[in-house]
Amino acid sequence: MKYPVSLNTFLGNARAVEILKRAIEQDRLPHAMIFAGPAGVGKCTLALLIAQYLNCLSPLAGRPCGTCAACTRIMAVIESRHLQCLTSKGGEFCGSCSNCRIRTKRHPDIRLIEPEKTTIAIDQIRSLIEEIAFQPLEARYRVVVLDPAEQMRQEAHNSLLKTLEEPPSRTIIILITTNPYMLLETIRSRSRMLQFGEIPHEQIEEYLVKTREHSIEEARLAAALSGGSLAAALDFNTAEYQEIRRQALQFVVLLLKKGSFAEASSFAGRVTKDKSFFQLWIESVAVLLQDVYYAAKAVERVSHRDLLGKLQEIARDSADPAVIRSINAVSKLRGELQYNVNRQLALEAMFLALTQKI
Repeated sequence: MKYPVSLNTFLGNARAVEILKRAIEQDRLPHAMIFAGPAGVGKCTLALLIAQYLNCLSPLAGRPCGTCAACTRIMAVIESRHLQCLTSKGGEFCGSCSNCRIRTKRHPDIRLIEPEKTTIAIDQIRSLIEEIAFQPLEARYRVVVLDPAEQMRQEAHNSLLKTLEEPPSRTIIILITTNPYMLLETIRSRSRMLQFGEIPHEQIEEYLVKTREHSIEEARLAAALSGGSLAAALDFNTAEYQEIRRQALQFVVLLLKKGSFAEASSFAGRVTKDKSFFQLWIESVAVLLQDVYYAAKAVERVSHRDLLGKLQEIARDSADPAVIRSINAVSKLRGELQYNVNRQLALEAMFLALTQKI
């Protein structure tokens, strides 16, 4: 994954970035912040770029140089998040392969706390509290990032709260979350919350073409199916997507032609078994419905150009109000998924509500 080199080149959420830059320039950055918003929009990366902005040894015109010892060691924290040892297995690190060497370059005062297996444990927070009781070893500001913060155990929440009530000097704590209301209300009240949104598809498409050398068609499709997540767009696999798209198109036809509930229920049972499969499948349904709408009105806005003939055929047989209601219903369902709803029941309920109204 290619990372932005500074706050000035960060993709999306320009308002949140500007707020943070202004706070740093005015020396008014809160000691505790919550970055809340969809997964994959770069919240954790941005938190670590703030650490770089705060600690650069040779800033250029108010921005980090990107090349000093502090900048490169903080960038190693960002890069090592997604690196696995090339020789060891089971999450171990050999310490000598190229990926492990990147890990050893990480800045000692920039801490990224992630779950051990499934949760952030009380021992991790206690160790952190003991560490931040002292001044940073090298940095002007120690930066601690907890990602995802909602996976802290209850006792870890309580332990962290005491630290937020009496914040240590020269330490910034940033909690990354997709659902801030899973954090204690007292933690939220002691932290400045910044809300992040999806990255516009046009920006993702442009990024993929310019920096990842995607074709325009592949970039358009990956951006459309990303759900506003750069991480999802970067992980998009065109070949693997074909089967997902085939099943998504079948459901779109079933929905707009008011097929039977029994058929829809059987369909729901198949596509909801695997969470990651369903996530991409429902994104595909959403994009295909939009494509049906645009197929007869604005062909240039259709993402699945290779399906244009089929999409135009579906559009001729479907009334615009029915397509629009379906688009809105799928959008609502996508939003509900972050609350761990029963996927099959939610999809069946949506199908019933739409086919009864259409």
